[in-house]
Amino acid sequence: MISSLLWLGILVVVKAVGYDNPALTGGSLLTNVLHTIPLGEREPINIIISNESSPRVLKESMNDGGMYNFLMSVNYGPECLGLHMGDVQTADLGDGQGNQTQKAILRYMYFGDPYLGTCLETIFGGTHIRVFKQETSGAWFLSASMEQDMYYNHNIAINGYDIGRDEVSGNATGTSIDSSYLSNGRSISGVMRYGGWSYNTTVEYVSGLFSLNRTKINHYPEVQLVGQNVTDGFTAVWTVKVLED
Repeated sequence: MISSLLWLGILVVVKAVGYDNPALTGGSLLTNVLHTIPLGEREPINIIISNESSPRVLKESMNDGGMYNFLMSVNYGPECLGLHMGDVQTADLGDGQGNQTQKAILRYMYFGDPYLGTCLETIFGGTHIRVFKQETSGAWFLSASMEQDMYYNHNIAINGYDIGRDEVSGNATGTSIDSSYLSNGRSISGVMRYGGWSYNTTVEYVSGLFSLNRTKINHYPEVQLVGQNVTDGFTAVWTVKVLED
């Protein structure tokens, strides 16, 4: 699944397995965000659901074990009462579609409650994911982050991009992932269930898919840890297999 290598400070792009590397065809693993200060700042797309996943999972559906049922097993559901809050983001995944609008934004379901759980996330903060699909490969691309509560206007938390990515990946595998102990190629697996379907997710961490230029990342003054980058640059590549119960 390795898509690029960072060697002596030079990004060497290599063809990916399980998705098309957007950088090869003019795209990017950074979203486009409206109304940033300064203008033009972006957010990392830090999770990829590989097209090597079960075909059922890759379908844009809540039914028959599809993508949104799988994401419910990861504990992410529709926004509170179906009401969208915040700006819509776009992304160019290098698939000839240009800047596509996010297909959904899903929020963490407190207590696993699909009705009120995401309302609590809106009030108290937590993790959320923006969902995009790459039409050429059929892979799905997620932008995950940890946001603060309503009092802080849902700004991204300190180290919130890495924490968001790893909390979502941990939910998908039933594990706790510590962002400070990651390495290229690290693999983690686990099984989650929802709506009568079981999913075995393997997460592999890949580095070097997007620029670490901190001034291009949204909220970078608040997000960046002292003496470190805004993000460690890892992308979590998931391969999701439906299990027979």
